[in-house]
Amino acid sequence: MGPQKTLVVMVEFTDVRLRTSIQRLEGFVNIVNNFIKTSSYGKTWLDYYIYPRVIRLPKNMAYYGGPSPGSQRGDDPLRSIEFKYQTIKLFKESSGMDITQFTHVIIVHAGGDEAVSSSPNDIWSSCMMSKGIYFLIEKYGFEAIYEELGRSDLEYQMLRDTLMHRKPNGEAYLLAGVETVAEEDMPSIMIHEFTHSMWIYDLYAYSKDGYSAGSEVGVWTNMDSGPYLDPPVDIDGWSKYLLGWIEVVEVKVDGEYTINTLDKPVEPHGIIIPINDKEYYFIHARRPVGQDSALPGPGVLVFKVNKYRSRNIEGEPYMVRFFDANPETPVECNSFRKEAIRLCETLDAPYFDHEHYSGEWRDASGRKFVINLLTEDVATEEGYYMKVTEFEEEEGIAKIRVSLDGAETPAEATITKTITGEYTETAYTTVATYGTVTETVVVTVTVKPLPPSNNIMHYLSIIIITIAIISAFLIMIFRRKRLPPPPREW
Repeated sequence: MGPQKTLVVMVEFTDVRLRTSIQRLEGFVNIVNNFIKTSSYGKTWLDYYIYPRVIRLPKNMAYYGGPSPGSQRGDDPLRSIEFKYQTIKLFKESSGMDITQFTHVIIVHAGGDEAVSSSPNDIWSSCMMSKGIYFLIEKYGFEAIYEELGRSDLEYQMLRDTLMHRKPNGEAYLLAGVETVAEEDMPSIMIHEFTHSMWIYDLYAYSKDGYSAGSEVGVWTNMDSGPYLDPPVDIDGWSKYLLGWIEVVEVKVDGEYTINTLDKPVEPHGIIIPINDKEYYFIHARRPVGQDSALPGPGVLVFKVNKYRSRNIEGEPYMVRFFDANPETPVECNSFRKEAIRLCETLDAPYFDHEHYSGEWRDASGRKFVINLLTEDVATEEGYYMKVTEFEEEEGIAKIRVSLDGAETPAEATITKTITGEYTETAYTTVATYGTVTETVVVTVTVKPLPPSNNIMHYLSIIIITIAIISAFLIMIFRRKRLPPPPREW
């Protein structure tokens, strides 16, 4: 909340000089400031300072932006940290300023952004956030973490010296984040990375190598593909909830709940439906107005959130699963590349009330997509039932009926469960006794995506039961070989 003290630093290399002027850069930062201030309903804004001297790093751009040996894309992790570390170090030396008067650092470098240019020697725009270090400091203390990182490999030493500092009086200080953007980037990329500096994660899907594998939430948030629309799309409701910008209603009993679209400064903006100690549903509403004016259409969005995940990674349970009210549409998506189909199919993902919504949406290149919001309800695998009973687009108000016991679920409702990739997750924990030894046994299940079938849940149940039986049987055999014979009553 409040002013975000932000340092903006310009950087160039031995072979690539910075072409951006301070005036142009200030215009970009003002766009970021206005976006954040509007998105937060005036609760958060940038209080920034642009260091007027350009810092020249001692190596060429390819040294910092080149991929790791054997990789075809991305930046070498060690040199990526070195880039940020050297920038902070040279700023402190050349300016003589106290960096602890800032919370965030934005590094604007000469040249291009690999995510846009696809040139392997360009630097990938990113943000080094200190969230993980913060929680370690909360548990062990600043001094202990500072000393431990200092005894570690060079990578961790540079990480420490980039984020962990001391005030003039010796007091410990931690930067929230250090973001890197190219001078050729759009302001929306700077907005995206600054949101990371406020400790908000990406909502697109990652591959195992740590880079994008495709879309999950699509154009419906600045933390996925929203930055590439014109104007760039607002931050999603869940991320705003984590930032403390909006209020939500937690569902504890069946009933009809009313929320406002994100563009309105009227609360509440979201609904939370708890599932268990690690998961919940998050519901919010959008319409093509204001910073959301480029959205394909209006409607209600449903997220399934895993509180203990920090990314959507292929082959693992996702941090956020986005429910698509109209999967496999629009039909125009069939012409896209495989990795872009998910992004395209979510153009008509929102749920809408019984009046329905249909229309068309055009992308920046003028391609037309026919979208139809013909779905008003969703039944979940936990037995919850949610129905959009009313969506007043002009008023920016959505009403959602929630049934926790499934009593209102129509017989023809489809149970929604999505599995992407292969992952292993705990199915259940039990206590097993072998003679005089009692142990806790954790049964895990490896799940793969199954071919489309009307009996998919039936097949999944068979797989889980079979693996659990085999696991228990193998545990018994293994224990019988190591432990004394059990008593007769056992």
